[in-house]
Amino acid sequence: MIDHVVVHYAEIGIKGKNRSAFEKLLMDNIRTKAGKLITSIIRESGHLTIEMPEGSDISKLQDILGRTPGIAFSNIGKRCSLVLGTLQKEVLDFLKDEQFETFKVDTRRHNKNFELNSMELNSLLGEEIVKAYHKKAKMTDPDLTLMVEISNKDAYISAKRIDGVGGFPVDPRQKVIALMSGGFDSPIASYLMMKRGCEVILVHFWNKSQMATSVEGKIVELAKHLSHYQLKTKLYLIPFEPIQKQIIMKVKAEMRMLVYRKFMMEIAAKIAEKEGANFLVMGDSISQVASQTLENLSAVYEGSAVLSPLIGMDKQEIIDISRKIGTFETSKLPYGDCCTYFVPRHPELRADANLIEKNMSKFDVEALAESAMKKAKLKEW
Repeated sequence: MIDHVVVHYAEIGIKGKNRSAFEKLLMDNIRTKAGKLITSIIRESGHLTIEMPEGSDISKLQDILGRTPGIAFSNIGKRCSLVLGTLQKEVLDFLKDEQFETFKVDTRRHNKNFELNSMELNSLLGEEIVKAYHKKAKMTDPDLTLMVEISNKDAYISAKRIDGVGGFPVDPRQKVIALMSGGFDSPIASYLMMKRGCEVILVHFWNKSQMATSVEGKIVELAKHLSHYQLKTKLYLIPFEPIQKQIIMKVKAEMRMLVYRKFMMEIAAKIAEKEGANFLVMGDSISQVASQTLENLSAVYEGSAVLSPLIGMDKQEIIDISRKIGTFETSKLPYGDCCTYFVPRHPELRADANLIEKNMSKFDVEALAESAMKKAKLKEW
């Protein structure tokens, strides 16, 4: 009996004259991700409506819609008649196999010409359900909520709501480069940029002497998981050990972490140029670790176009999001972060851009960056 999905958005609805462009982009994203799981998708008043072919994998479609930026929530159900008597019969038929003792009816009347308002239709359908199935109406925390959408040509009924990501649909023209480690923070920074409509290209720097085998496990697993939130995903794996060895020889221990990060940003900037991206995305949160004091962030960011979506979050907020989107279990696995390679217990806390530049001048940055790029591995989903 399930044949349609009503897709609701939130922020897109306040876009005024640009709203139709965002709706179209969201429709294109859904078509690309869902493929043969759907027959058609159309714009209606205040929502999108998806038609499914008979035998479509509803569970798979639910997962796709739940991880498509731009969607606030989706109601999965059945298209019905706008003729009141027919609608009543179709509602009772729809509920005949549902297991519930308490219920409520929640109507959205997009078509203001419909003969009843939302409250009146809620009451009328509720009375029919009580009479036919001897169930109890309950407005707070019922076993089942029957959602009714009154559109221009049809009614849609559903008893299953799928929460979405929210935000805006991913636009391939809005590319950013995210530096991703194996921890909790950077995958969440990447996810939040996807949620804001950006196509995120992932870059990971690794040191083969530090648990190299986990690169193919943990980092790739994180990238695959994040790939569900956009149309396509690229992961650059950059060997960093040769550069680190030179840094260890030429830079004082307390400055190494910052020089590591500056080198990473230089290489990421080259990838951004190659990919046509405008910004680098970092998983920094103010003062979470020594390299993330305001002074150090200012020094390392100097000369780069950087976005830091986690900048005002604490660790628990970040971990809560990782649990919500499913990266927590992978992020907590052990992994040798190359940023901690040969750094002291008490690193520099108050660096400035001049100090960073003085240390960077000890290297042929261009040659080292080009060499790392040539040895990079690229994975795509």
